[in-house]
Amino acid sequence: MILAIETSDIVCSVALWDGSKKQTIYEANLELPMQHATLLAPLIQTAVDFVKQNVNPLLSQQNEIELVAVSVGPGSFTGLRIGLSFAKGFCFAHQLPIVGISNHQVLAKQVRRPRAHLYTMIDARREEVYLAQLEFAPDGLPEIVEHDIVLRQRLPEVLPSGSVLVKPFFHDLDAEILQKLQLKGVTVHYKGEYLARLIAYLGLLKFKKYGADDLQEIEPMYIRPFAGVQ
Repeated sequence: MILAIETSDIVCSVALWDGSKKQTIYEANLELPMQHATLLAPLIQTAVDFVKQNVNPLLSQQNEIELVAVSVGPGSFTGLRIGLSFAKGFCFAHQLPIVGISNHQVLAKQVRRPRAHLYTMIDARREEVYLAQLEFAPDGLPEIVEHDIVLRQRLPEVLPSGSVLVKPFFHDLDAEILQKLQLKGVTVHYKGEYLARLIAYLGLLKFKKYGADDLQEIEPMYIRPFAGVQ
């Protein structure tokens, strides 16, 4: 069973996912910004208790959870640190492997029919966005080909004609930008979500392909340092 954790933005999401059956056993998604530090541990305990009561009375963190998959962003620096710190501590305490999954990969996985020119967008503030181009490997894992920060207003200029852009539902684009993208033939998927069950699924694919990340080295995905770092 895989424990998945998402704390990179406004939603705190936790899932327990059965890798052998490829199904979600338990998932909770709470849209309560700035409360991830308070919510995360109780959410995970609730998930474990639910499985004990309804699926496997013998469940324990030691004998059932085999892998921890955690969001590494990009996103809120504080939120990512909360989720990653908890995940690393959990893995260290229970001697479990860990894998980090980018939110770009989570967004890309929500496109039903992957296109050749697939891009994902995440708000970077300062009128900028994190923009990534992804390609799907034969095993279904979306791999990041390019990743950069661009001005929001430059999206119609940067994105090629006929491409697909996936963005989270809580990050808006101005009507003028959307109109320019439409005129250029860019398809925009507006309703992307950050869901722990997708992090679990992608985490399993990544673990099978590359193995675990280094518990000491895994860090949030950033191109530039957070505010305060010179």
